Amino acid sequence: MDIKRLFENDKVYFAATLNPGATAEEMEELAEVFKAPLDEQFVALYREADGESYDSIGLFFGLEWLPLEEVIREVEFNQDEAEEMTAAIVPEGAIKEGYYHALWLPFATDGFGNFLAVDTDPGETGTKGQIITYGSDLETMYVVAESLNDFLAFIEKTIDSDQYHIDEDGRFHYGQDEVLFFDKLKEMALPLKG
Repeated sequence: MDIKRLFENDKVYFAATLNPGATAEEMEELAEVFKAPLDEQFVALYREADGESYDSIGLFFGLEWLPLEEVIREVEFNQDEAEEMTAAIVPEGAIKEGYYHALWLPFATDGFGNFLAVDTDPGETGTKGQIITYGSDLETMYVVAESLNDFLAFIEKTIDSDQYHIDEDGRFHYGQDEVLFFDKLKEMALPLKG
């Protein structure tokens, strides 16, 4: 996956609102807090850009791409929280039960406590490095893609096929309307492929 090519796409130009890449020291700080090896695709993405500015277009279909400082804050929260889960998991058994897990690496949020994350400790039928949704107000947790590179390739494919919409605030959405990405997942063929 050529991350720079995605960032500099001439149809939806993300590069202007991306933060500079994370430093080695910042990645080490996250690794210390995470207490487990970081996903290589996650590291490669953050070396290119440490999330987006607050007025960004929304690389992850309008969701806020978290800077590492906020990723660290969410990882610490996940390590401290334990809450009984009542959400369904799709596909069944692919994600470990729980609303929070110490080995999920969140990277995007809707701003209301729901996240996209790299799952480094999947359920029995899951794949290490899969991209999942989680959040205490989600009725269903999904495996969105089998890897971060697959998810990024799907974003690029969506742009290339004109299957997106830019709203009046300049936010990037999957499909031809402004339905939130988390709400679109129940209609999509998952896991997403590039």
